[in-house]
Amino acid sequence: QVGPDPTPLTIGRYSLDSARMARLSLAVLAAASAATGALACTVVAVGKDASATGHPMVAHTDDSGTATTDVRLVRVPRTKWPKGSTRKLYNWKIGYPRVVAPEIAPDYAPVHGQKKFEPIGEIPQVAETYAYWDMDYGVQNEMGLSIAESTCTAKTAGWPATPDKPYGYNRASIEDLTKIALERCATARCAVELMGKIGVEQGFYSDDCGSPSDPDFSDSSEALAVADSEELWTFNILTGKNNASAIWAAMRIPSGHVMAIANSFTIRK
Repeated sequence: QVGPDPTPLTIGRYSLDSARMARLSLAVLAAASAATGALACTVVAVGKDASATGHPMVAHTDDSGTATTDVRLVRVPRTKWPKGSTRKLYNWKIGYPRVVAPEIAPDYAPVHGQKKFEPIGEIPQVAETYAYWDMDYGVQNEMGLSIAESTCTAKTAGWPATPDKPYGYNRASIEDLTKIALERCATARCAVELMGKIGVEQGFYSDDCGSPSDPDFSDSSEALAVADSEELWTFNILTGKNNASAIWAAMRIPSGHVMAIANSFTIRK
């Protein structure tokens, strides 16, 4: 599922002659988003040879439509975990608080009478996890691994295994997948492989799938740009057959390219 270096494609990525063109693309995207009042997340990612810094860059607009978003930028500390610990999986929220789970970070401890969120699943914890910056999705860890997100259209839908959704069988959202990748990985390749593995084992779901009687396929999958100090990857994931497991793909983007993700998968083969 992790493909070889691809033949350069023209769908969703463009070969640039200079880093100046890359900076111009970012500026155009920012201006367009501001002018139109964007209602959906859009990603722009730059390969290291198209970047003035000589390193990959990722960016995205985190647009939640008319919903109120928890805008906190939270620092999750590096942590050593006792043997036998588990990493809890949560049904993260868009509004404040996005989660109440003090084991993740002090800023996620309950305040003003808040109650801890009940986990919907768990996986074995590793001995030590990296520090990272967190928002709705994981942003960047201390190793320089960075992630940007865009919700996409798919032909499957999945729902979380929460008490109010007896039809929900899945336990891994894109929120937890990005955060766990930053907790455990130093490279983009590690991140895409880990997120795919957890999605398959735990079942992937999107927060925007409607209900089984009226599924919303326009928001039922996710795409990410994932970059370390050298490589840029794109990662696509959707729920598997019968509202369970996951289907995923990842591709390394050529270092001289810029990639855009506008709520649609860009991996074609």
